[in-house]
Amino acid sequence: MVWVSIAVLSGLAAIVAWHWTVTAADRVAQTLLYQQGLTKWLSAAQDLEIAQRGYLLTRDPAYLASYESAKKAVDGIHTDFTRIGRNNHQLLAAIEEVHKAQQEHLSAIDKSIAAAAKDPNPPGQIAETSLDIALSNRLRDEIAAASRQQQLLFEERVAQFHDQSFWLLIAMLAILLACAALAMVALIRERQRVEALEITALTLTSTNRSLEARVKARTEELAIERDRAESERERAEALLRDVTHRIGNTLSLVVGFINLHIRHTSDPRSLKTLTGARDRIHAIASAQRRINVVNDLELVRIDTLMQAVLDDVAETAGESRIHMTIEVPPLLAPAQVATSLCVLAQEFVVNSFKHAFGEDGAGEVHVRLKQTGETGAELIIEDDGYGIDASLYAGIASDADKMLHANASNTGEGLGTKIAALLTRQFSGTIAYEPVRPGYARPGTRVSIKLLELTLTAPSDEVSTTEKELKRTPA
Repeated sequence: MVWVSIAVLSGLAAIVAWHWTVTAADRVAQTLLYQQGLTKWLSAAQDLEIAQRGYLLTRDPAYLASYESAKKAVDGIHTDFTRIGRNNHQLLAAIEEVHKAQQEHLSAIDKSIAAAAKDPNPPGQIAETSLDIALSNRLRDEIAAASRQQQLLFEERVAQFHDQSFWLLIAMLAILLACAALAMVALIRERQRVEALEITALTLTSTNRSLEARVKARTEELAIERDRAESERERAEALLRDVTHRIGNTLSLVVGFINLHIRHTSDPRSLKTLTGARDRIHAIASAQRRINVVNDLELVRIDTLMQAVLDDVAETAGESRIHMTIEVPPLLAPAQVATSLCVLAQEFVVNSFKHAFGEDGAGEVHVRLKQTGETGAELIIEDDGYGIDASLYAGIASDADKMLHANASNTGEGLGTKIAALLTRQFSGTIAYEPVRPGYARPGTRVSIKLLELTLTAPSDEVSTTEKELKRTPA
């Protein structure tokens, strides 16, 4: 700011000095112009005297023409002085004195020329007596005085011009010095800025490298943790699959013990009870062996699990004359819920196998599962068999225990329907029976199990290979 202020002040001083210098130069030129005018005036006065003397001596009219021309030149010079010196009162006063002397001189010359034109004396004598030396000297003295005055003024103004030129030079040097200082300051500041930028760039580079190293180390740590988590997940999945498989195998061992008891039992009632218990335990074992968990070891695929369990039921029953179809969408549910649904479907499928077609009849059994709202599902088991007693349809209530009593009265299978009712009650559900084709010889039976508190979810896109394919394990 100091050097900027110095530069500005020096510039203002240079402008003022330049203006003064130009003004001084104009005054010097004006003084020279005045001196030239006075010189011309003196020359014109001399021409007047020469023309006067020539005419007085020779009486030649040509001298009169020169006289008139010199007279007009004097008048023009006076007019020019009056115009260019209108603001210079000292000059105008001197010019008026010269003009006054000039007019007196012109008046004397005019009188001498007029007298010479009338006088018959010889020209030489007239010239000797008519020449007014006093007026001519006075005019010369006035012009000389005005010239000396302008010469003094010229010298004074030249000195002023030199002084002002010197100050103008000083101001220009001050401007150059201030500009050089400003350039030096700007160069120093620019170097400082460049150095600061270099330091900042080095700092940023160092910080960037440090961050890259930290990110790399963190990435490696995350990769290690991810591999470790994947390893633990695989280990947990393998352990869970092993546990479920062992549970299934244990239940299969229980089924084997029950079969051993069946072979050594002759009581029809005990045989029937043991057979029912064997079938149900076999269904649970089949479900356990085929459970493949997904979504953080919490959920299982219902469609593949139910397909495998019901296939085992059909294979165990050995009913090749009965065709079974299963329509279950790819849904996920907790393992306990999925096992309960499989056992529930197994109860009604086995009931259809035993009672719907008689001993030698053939037919079809159709199993469907569908979602009803956000927290509900409906399991439907249909067959095209002989149906149940028509008198029971009119008295069917929504209570699961009444449904159970009606079915038990018709089929004589009290344990299975009790199990179905208990499983249905877990999900706040109801069981309903109705004929598939009323009025036909084989109206069939449709069992609708509405489960109100059951949440099923669709599987995500990212499913591992072990979750996509169901691996059936032999009993």
